[in-house]
Amino acid sequence: MDSFTMFSGLHFVTVAVCLLLVALVTKVGLTLRGMPGEVRLRHALAVATFIYWFVYNTWWNWGGFDLKEGLPLHICDLNAIFAALALLTGNRWVRAVLYFWTFALTSQAFLQPHLSYGPAHVVFWGFWGTHGLILACAVYDIVVLKFRPDWRDLGRTCVVSAIYIAIVMPIDLLLGANYAYVGNPADPKMIPPFVAALGPWPWRALAVCALATLAFVLVLLPWLAVSRTRRRREPGPFQAPNV
Repeated sequence: MDSFTMFSGLHFVTVAVCLLLVALVTKVGLTLRGMPGEVRLRHALAVATFIYWFVYNTWWNWGGFDLKEGLPLHICDLNAIFAALALLTGNRWVRAVLYFWTFALTSQAFLQPHLSYGPAHVVFWGFWGTHGLILACAVYDIVVLKFRPDWRDLGRTCVVSAIYIAIVMPIDLLLGANYAYVGNPADPKMIPPFVAALGPWPWRALAVCALATLAFVLVLLPWLAVSRTRRRREPGPFQAPNV
């Protein structure tokens, strides 16, 4: 209970529980769709995500700001804010960033979590709670609210991501941190194994950005295929629909 190991039984059980809870919330949202209860559920999920993010980050820095690792500057830290705002506002830019960041980047936290603390530590619950809530908001937006990403949404996400990297990389170099995994920290423990495998800095940072962009395209492809199939099934301008 004190430690967490990637691809262990605890890893698989934790991911399974997270997915089950996400599915449960989504199922309730579908059941309430079109009714005032759905709006209340949606807003409750958004507020819970923000409160969880705020409490966990406050706890982490309670004894003083840890500038190298405690600032809420990682992708998933910001994505939790986007998750809450997406469900509260319905803004297309925010929903686009939530979709691409979640399924291309935050999803990696479930596949290869950079975590060593087990359930006996608050860090374990903070890590999985935050990522689970982000996933819940993103899935809810797709399944219940019917968000469908397109090329313009990919462009919006790339713009926001480029601004984010342009801000966070100088902070990394100034503090010796590794937010967004594009920094060059002196402590190798701050570099996850799957990031370190990309080579030395600055090529590692370039590889991270290139892989993120590729991942954005990959998670868009299924929706492009769905859109193309739907257009093929629609009657043409001179073709009468089947009755």
